[in-house]
Amino acid sequence: MSKKTQTTEQQAASPDAACASCPDPGAARKKKRVRAILAVLLALVVAAVGFTAGWLGKFYSVDPRLRELEWILGLLEDEHYQDVDIDAVYEDLYDAAMPDIFSHYYTPEEYARRVAESQGHNEGVGVTLVADADEGVRIYSVVENSPAQAAGLAAGMYVLGYSSVGGEVQTPSVPSDVTSFVRAQEGEFVLYASYDPADPADASTAHTLAAAAYEAAYVVYRDSGTSYAFRGENAALTETGDPLVGLDADTAYIRLDSFDGNCAEEFAACLDVMEKRGRTNLIIDLRGNGGGYMRDLQSISSHLLKDASDSRPVVAYAQYRDGTRRDYAATGNDYDDCFTDDSRVCVLADENSASASECLIGALIDYGTIGYDDIFLRMDEGAEHYSTYGKGVMQSTFVSSSGGAFQLTVARIYWPGGNCIHERGITDEDGAVGIAAPSVRGEEDVFLQRALAAICG
Repeated sequence: MSKKTQTTEQQAASPDAACASCPDPGAARKKKRVRAILAVLLALVVAAVGFTAGWLGKFYSVDPRLRELEWILGLLEDEHYQDVDIDAVYEDLYDAAMPDIFSHYYTPEEYARRVAESQGHNEGVGVTLVADADEGVRIYSVVENSPAQAAGLAAGMYVLGYSSVGGEVQTPSVPSDVTSFVRAQEGEFVLYASYDPADPADASTAHTLAAAAYEAAYVVYRDSGTSYAFRGENAALTETGDPLVGLDADTAYIRLDSFDGNCAEEFAACLDVMEKRGRTNLIIDLRGNGGGYMRDLQSISSHLLKDASDSRPVVAYAQYRDGTRRDYAATGNDYDDCFTDDSRVCVLADENSASASECLIGALIDYGTIGYDDIFLRMDEGAEHYSTYGKGVMQSTFVSSSGGAFQLTVARIYWPGGNCIHERGITDEDGAVGIAAPSVRGEEDVFLQRALAAICG
């Protein structure tokens, strides 16, 4: 395998959190049907090695388990009484072979798309859906500068229906109803959505859009007087005029949705706006931010490390199975350019704040920028305990000669001071402040307003 792969940049990748993606129930049923097959095949492939050079001429030099696998797949394809989708069987094999929920195989097409997305070049609609136990399907998040945002869709809206332009309206039962429909459309279509699930699916709730290529943005700036976001074909910094009610005149708010794309440059641009507008305190909103690339963590943290003395302070380190340690240093150290000795930084987070988000929080804690009482976590009403996601492991991506890629968990991640929060997260027991609010933002962001009241008073 090692001769057929190359290692790409290591990353703290997003978790497969329940709210971050909507699994396809149909795919789950298909996996059940092939589980008996997988039980046999998985045993054959888990320890398998890569093909040797000149495989066709050296068949018998291949691991016998791989020959057995090819034989079984051949029988499935040629002899089974029903047609068997061998490509689907392979996909199930790849999924079943993953040693943990963060490891993942990408087909060449999927990996090419992922690489493009890491540079901010997205394609599609830009919306994530979740199932609402009482009211059907709800929008969990909308990507900044996406077709969905341009069409007026927003987090917290209920999807009341969908149709082709001028076609019959269909009502979704589960998120996959909507996603399957959207993927099948080649032009414009209509999503009917509203903050009120009782609203009708008619012209008053219609949002016409089409999948398209777009430059995704991941950072938003707001203060008590105005707001800025990244808009248009080139995702340029644009004043959007949406001030945040509840902020005081000294405090800026920056929402960071993911450590991905051009987020590091966007974050720096927002800090420039903050400085020019005379704000010296900062609220960083990491709710729903499942992580991303270490390179972006290294860049963003360089502006935020109050007590760091090194020109490039370590913001996290990886510990590998063989005991090897790799340090990840900030790209610089310019806290004093953005803040004063009296500045206060606070962080908003929730159960889906993970990985690089938790690393950023850890670096801010270890370098004295924040205390645990400056962290505000979403909690369910009446809950006794609450926490961030708790992902303290890191993935490396190995690219095959075919263009496919294997994102594999390779190390534990530690904060600069040596803390690893894997499977624990940042919790109420640490002293983080709990804010009771719904898990999905509505037309009014209850959590944000309550957090602002606690911070700005």
